[in-house]
Formats: sequence, C-alpha cells, structure tokens
Amino acid sequence: MRVNYEKWSLRKKHFWLRIWEDYEIGYLDRDLIPILVVLNRDREIYTTSSCSGRIVIVDGNIPWTREETSVVFKSHIPITTSDLVFIYEKPPRKAYWLIVTGPIIHFSTTSFRKAVEVLKRARGVGFKHSGIMHVSTSRGVFTELVTGVYMTQLLRLQDEYIVAPEYLNRILLVFNKALIEGKLRLQKLYEELQKYLPENLDSQVEEELNKRNIKLVEQKPIEIFYNMCRDVCRALINIY
Repeated sequence: MRVNYEKWSLRKKHFWLRIWEDYEIGYLDRDLIPILVVLNRDREIYTTSSCSGRIVIVDGNIPWTREETSVVFKSHIPITTSDLVFIYEKPPRKAYWLIVTGPIIHFSTTSFRKAVEVLKRARGVGFKHSGIMHVSTSRGVFTELVTGVYMTQLLRLQDEYIVAPEYLNRILLVFNKALIEGKLRLQKLYEELQKYLPENLDSQVEEELNKRNIKLVEQKPIEIFYNMCRDVCRALINIY
C-alpha cells in the first residue's frame, strides 16, 4: 500500500497542533507528553487520541457500552475513599461501576515496516494486546498500543450496596495498584522507544518543540506522574 504523503502530512500537522491545544486547556494527560513527543519527532509517525491510564466510575447496567453508560467520576492518579463518598450519598440511575484501565496509545505511520517495529518493541515491554487496526492511503497504518491492564467492580445498585463503605478502601488499594502498573508500563514503553526513535527527524515538529520550550518534554512519564499525585503515589508504589 502506498500512502498519500501529502494528505497524511496534513493530518499529522492537525493532530500535532491538537496536542498543544489540549495541553493548554488542561485536557491532555500530562504524563503522556514525553511519549507523544518521542513518537511525533519521527517524520513517519503521528499520534491521535491516547490516554495514560485512569480510574473511572460509570453509571449503567453494564460497564462496557458507551451508549448505555455515563462517566460520573474520572481520575488519572490514585484515589481515596473520600473521592467516592457520592456513591453512598446519591443512588445511581442504573448502577455504579468502578473501572481501571491502563494506557492506550494510538498512532499512524506511513509504512507497515514502521508500525510493526513499534509494535514489536511495545509488546516487549507489556503492551501485549496491541495491533494494527486499519490502513488507508490518506490515514496510513493506524495502530493501537494497549497493555491489557483492566479491572471492573460493581459498587452499587439503585437500592443496594454491593461494596459496603467499610470495604471500599480495600477495593481501592487493588485498583490503585493496577493504575500504577499501567503507568510503569508507560514508562517502559517510553524508555524503549527512545532507543529507536526518531529514525528520521521531523524538522517541523522539532522547530515547534524548540519554540514552545515546555519543561514537561524534558521529564519522564513516571516523573510527571509522581508530581501529579505526590506522596500518595510514592506510598502506593512502595506497597506494590
């Protein structure tokens, strides 16, 4: 398959600028920035929607259908019981589910060779559920990197507590550990890709980076994560 590089490059420019728009409004996961930069610095890669890993509460009959659920709480750092007091104060429309997911990285390349090389390295550091999703001449080879870090727990029905308040802390300990495991795998991915990328430096991306002079670019994902959650993260990692 031959990619239309002109169209592909326009999409790369759009998504690259979108990263910084999301950063400025506070929408972007800050601990994603280093790995997004590593990938985009290569002339043959651009990233799209991605997540560094998070804990959410959704309200729905089943937790995995977007159409029938709504997110009522979200955090990219470990949480405590005080964050979830509301589940005992206000009944759900259907049911409250606690979910933790690991990092998900989406990117496009101009060739199968590049996609497969990144995939091989990602799987080697714990992104075992990754794969090529689709290909097109304008969008290139679209790939998803997924760790498989995922857990869900039903917390409350409309008229019944499934997890009583006195047991919630034990549940959160396990879910926080899973969140941190995902963050550690993100760090390993960052370290592995740094050895390989960029093969061909994207001069436009490099120029934009120099102009912005954002300190987060110089930090590792795990360092940013530590700063986001401070003492609670360090304590949990020692337990883990």
